[in-house]
Amino acid sequence: MSNIDDLLAEEGAAAETHEVADELPEHVTLDRPNLGRPTVVSVRLSAEEHRRLQGAAAEAHLPISTVIRIWALDRLSAEERGGGGSVDDRLARLEQAVFQRSA
Repeated sequence: MSNIDDLLAEEGAAAETHEVADELPEHVTLDRPNLGRPTVVSVRLSAEEHRRLQGAAAEAHLPISTVIRIWALDRLSAEERGGGGSVDDRLARLEQAVFQRSA
């Protein structure tokens, strides 16, 4: 690892274990909703894909990372239930199964 990688790793670890003061100013709120999600995934998107995701996130009044996480986990749940794939994919599988039986 490079020096910057080491520094980032150290700072990240320190941030996760940082103790917050018992008393905070009234205007300060403490929120660490992703503390239980230690893994970060990086995804490359085209400018257009990113623009579309930003639009969807803005419409939902959510951060883009939250929208991506919700959609990814919803899709994973659908796959695990056996309902995976788009409507077009499912229709194609149904047609294939029907035509295989009649052949």
